[in-house]
Amino acid sequence: MKKTHDTLPPEQTITALAYFAWCALVALRTAQQDGQALSPLNMHAFLMRWLTVTYKQKRFPRAIASDIESLLLGRQKGLAASLYSRLKNLWPSCTGSMTALSDLYRSVHAIEQLKSQGW
Repeated sequence: MKKTHDTLPPEQTITALAYFAWCALVALRTAQQDGQALSPLNMHAFLMRWLTVTYKQKRFPRAIASDIESLLLGRQKGLAASLYSRLKNLWPSCTGSMTALSDLYRSVHAIEQLKSQGW
């Protein structure tokens, strides 16, 4: 399998997405422990700044750049983008622990994903 500079095998892409989500959630939690990003609006602002810097500095593989770009659409949607929820749901969906969650949770997650895509 020939690998180009912007593609990864599916399992590596999932691993990169899981790592990305983990990093974002850890960065947010660290900011909260420092007394920042405590309100929903501040959490959104922090995550938008973090995503922007991450994207500009190309900290993650190019294969997940489109995922980061979709999260950056939170600029237009504001709090309705639900960045924290999306990142919080991305982690279990990439690590495989999503199957251990209830059917209701998985259904809500699927609906949130569709809504975030403009459905």
